[in-house]
Amino acid sequence: MVVVPSTIGTSVTDLLRSYEELVGAETVANGLATISPAAQGALEHINPLDWIPNTVVAEIVEAMGRAASMDCETLLDRAVRLAVRRTFRSVWRVLLRFTSDDALISRTPMIWSKSRNTGKLESRRVAPGHGVVLLTGWPEVTDRHARTLGVSLETVLTVAGRRDVRWTWERTRSGASFDIRWRL
Repeated sequence: MVVVPSTIGTSVTDLLRSYEELVGAETVANGLATISPAAQGALEHINPLDWIPNTVVAEIVEAMGRAASMDCETLLDRAVRLAVRRTFRSVWRVLLRFTSDDALISRTPMIWSKSRNTGKLESRRVAPGHGVVLLTGWPEVTDRHARTLGVSLETVLTVAGRRDVRWTWERTRSGASFDIRWRL
């Protein structure tokens, strides 16, 4: 069985909501009007539990950049940060502040597995303020998808009260490796 790399519907609708907050509903509607009929069909009756192919998400990202007359990668990073912050606000934010680095890092793979159908994350804390996350099982991960994973990791740690979060990533034979550092 061939698995089409996809993102869970709730993440896609949250991304669209973030775009609306950043550039306005009219701009988002104008952008969505330019994506392919197949992509529009995938979004027409989107359900939170639907798997939306990453090719559709890529069309959305490109269309939002064009419609907003902005660099689509910069706009995507802003939208991802906003979506992650929204997910982890209120009670989650308070709980995250009392969560140990080990617990934060060790739960990353579970969150990934609920929102992506391709690849597997492995994570470990190397030292206080230093973690490593490995994405395996997805050797053809796009640079964009790897970067947005790094942006998401950075944002979760920031919401959890870690300061000066920095990360780098590099491609591996089976996916990508992320080196993440922060101050407590």
